[in-house]
Amino acid sequence: MIGKIEKRRRFRESTRALMMEHLPWPGAWRTSWGFPPTAPLILEVGCGKGEFAVYLAQRRPDALVIAIDRRADRLATGCALAEKALISNVFFGQVDALILETLFAPGEIDILWLNYPDPYPKRRHEKHRLVHPRFIRQYQQLLSVKGRLYFRTDAPFLYTYALERLRDAQWIIYKATPDLQLGEGPAEAHFETEFRRRKGGTIHYIEAAPPQTTFLSE
Repeated sequence: MIGKIEKRRRFRESTRALMMEHLPWPGAWRTSWGFPPTAPLILEVGCGKGEFAVYLAQRRPDALVIAIDRRADRLATGCALAEKALISNVFFGQVDALILETLFAPGEIDILWLNYPDPYPKRRHEKHRLVHPRFIRQYQQLLSVKGRLYFRTDAPFLYTYALERLRDAQWIIYKATPDLQLGEGPAEAHFETEFRRRKGGTIHYIEAAPPQTTFLSE
């Protein structure tokens, strides 16, 4: 079994890894990687091992997919998957979600995914939840005019908490269900990560947009 130290080394050496000292300037993510200004920019926050980000990149070759997590040993898996599949439109960064506003320009992100984030069930850890108001304020700042947020969890209390916090911030809720069924929502919402395959259960799902955005049906 490969240890965490070796995984971190492999992450740093990967062509799919984003190192903090070499990140593009806010507003320049597309052009820095050779994408046209109109290319969709998709961000996954708390991507874990990166399976979903690789899947997104395969499904959306027109898009630039950025996936971040605080643990480099997890990100090494996503980098390896992308390299093996010769996918060039996905990158992984060891980044804390608290500094997103320093990395991206206002309105630069088109789609933001939160896939089974750590629920932090204890009240004293509430501020660490990726749907806490301090994170929601960042998402609102960074999403484009037509941007959307997609959220999945297997924790009923986190689903309720996220829905309440988004409504408190006056987000537009397009879909919210504690049991997403096949055929509902986008196909991406049904992708099964290793975590999902292992735990099973229902998908608690929210699709939302920041206040004063215009929704266009696909």
